[in-house]
Amino acid sequence: MNSDLQIWQKFQVGHEASFKILFERYNQLLFNYGFKFTQDESIIEDSIQELFVKLWCNRDNLSIDVIVKNYLYQAFRRVLVRKIEQSARRISIANSSIDYLPFTIELPHDLSMIRQERAMEIRDKLDQALQQMTARQREIIHLRFFEELSYTDIAEIMGLSTKDTYKLFYRALDSLKKHFGRFGLLVLLYLLQQLRPH
Repeated sequence: MNSDLQIWQKFQVGHEASFKILFERYNQLLFNYGFKFTQDESIIEDSIQELFVKLWCNRDNLSIDVIVKNYLYQAFRRVLVRKIEQSARRISIANSSIDYLPFTIELPHDLSMIRQERAMEIRDKLDQALQQMTARQREIIHLRFFEELSYTDIAEIMGLSTKDTYKLFYRALDSLKKHFGRFGLLVLLYLLQQLRPH
C-alpha cells in the first residue's frame, strides 16, 4: 500500500484515484476528531467536504513534503472551528471562543482487564476529572493518548508553540493527578495506553 506522502504527491498532480484514497483514509478519522468538538454531524460533514474541496482546488499550491495526517487534522480543525463559531453566532450564543468548545473524550466500554466494579469506578472518576479540565486540556489528552501524536505534531494541529504544548499537557496531567493521586494516575495512564485504537 502506498504511503500517505506518495498518495499526497500523486493527488497534487491531479490523480483523482489518489484523492479518493486520501478522502477514504481520513474521512472517518476526521469525523471522529470533529465529534469531540461538536455533536452536530452536519457541521462536521460540511467541514470535511469543504476541506477536501479546498484541497482539490488548491492542490497546485500545497506543499509537496508534508506529514499528511498532521496537515489534514490542522486544516480540518481550522475549518471546523470557523463553522462552529459561525453557527454559534447565528443562534446567538454569547461566548463562542475556541476555549469554550466542548471537546469531549468518550472512553470505550470494554475494560475487561480489571474487575467490572473497579472499571466503573475508574470511568466515573475519569469522567469527573475530564469535566474539570478545559476543552483544550481534553483535546491534548485525546491527541496524545488516542491519536498517539508527538508534542511537535500536537503543537502544529492546535496552533501552539511546542513549549506551550508541553505546559498544556502537564497542566492536564496535574488536573488528573488531583483526582487520582500519583499511583492512581500511573494506573490511569496505563489504561489510556491500552485503550488506544489499534
